Amino acid sequence: MVRLHRFRVVLVVLVITSFLGLYCISSVSQEDSFTGLCVYSSAGFSILTNGSISVVISKTLELGEVYRVYGRFYQNGERMKVSKIEETSPDFPLDEIEGYYWPSRGCYLLTPERIRLGYCINAPKGSKVLLRGIFHGSRFYPFNYTVGDFLKDFIDGLPVIVEGVILQSGEKTIIWNGSTEIVLYLPYGFHLEPGKRIGVLGIARRYSRPSLLIDSEGDVTVMGEARVRGIGSAGIGEIGVGNCTVISKSRSGLRLNCSNKVLKGINARVGDEIELKALVRRGSLLCVSCRTIKLREELPNSICGGKGLVRVYGMVEWVKVYKNGFGLANVSEGNCWVLLKLRKSLNLSLTVNESITAYGEFTTYRGVPALEIRSGEDVCFGKC
Repeated sequence: MVRLHRFRVVLVVLVITSFLGLYCISSVSQEDSFTGLCVYSSAGFSILTNGSISVVISKTLELGEVYRVYGRFYQNGERMKVSKIEETSPDFPLDEIEGYYWPSRGCYLLTPERIRLGYCINAPKGSKVLLRGIFHGSRFYPFNYTVGDFLKDFIDGLPVIVEGVILQSGEKTIIWNGSTEIVLYLPYGFHLEPGKRIGVLGIARRYSRPSLLIDSEGDVTVMGEARVRGIGSAGIGEIGVGNCTVISKSRSGLRLNCSNKVLKGINARVGDEIELKALVRRGSLLCVSCRTIKLREELPNSICGGKGLVRVYGMVEWVKVYKNGFGLANVSEGNCWVLLKLRKSLNLSLTVNESITAYGEFTTYRGVPALEIRSGEDVCFGKC
């Protein structure tokens, strides 16, 4: 009887043990699991999402990684008490978007719609990227991505790399890319020197003229100086060099005998000779390095005849002024003489028998030699 009682006790113990074992196995198999992309992480706190459900766990995870977590949901399934975590691949659908990467006060994808990324990626600024990930709130969280090339076509709202020569700087900066003028909107206080060749990355904008919005100074690379050629053959965006004589001047600049464009950036007088190194622009030349190498006082007296811009010195023989204000003065020296054409706007008053020096261009008046004077400052009294 004792043996039988002991057998019954052992049997009961085995049954209880088996039941407890099955219960434990059943408890483990009933543990919840969730797979999601980590879209937020701080000390002891992370958020996982699969695109439709988001779960908060009390662990620090790596942003942009996918995890499968095991544990128990609470707070209506919004949180999980985790017992196990493992990195894995997504078992949920990923969104796929393509655009151009733009890290600037945050990281964005330009499509050209501006999409804020949940975190930055390792891609060159302005490069084309294909992102796979999840939208969560107002941001897109990449899981993986593919990097492509830079855009070279000018498309409104997208980043583009442009190479060209600085034609103008200051309040407005303009570059010439070989066929088109492009306006650059530079960061405040940033200055580029005319005549320099640059490469620039910016956001294309189609305003009244093609424009680029430049985000930072680091998006501009100075590549050297524009091509240098003789002033007679240099085109827009090139630097022309040569020695030229000033034939007239106005508020817009100096007119030279070597170009049909006015020269800006140097002060000189009619008759002065300039050593020229100037940037060729659409309607003007801009001095890069210019200097006067010969003063007009060094020109010979060409009262006996000349061509182009000349210096004439002599004595006033007679003066005649017409009712409309136009005047003529005969100036002679030895056996030679010339008529000075005195437009009313010159505001000149000449006296017979006084010596004068005049600078102008030889022409004719009613078939006789004459001098065309452009400005009152081109006539002075005595040898000057």
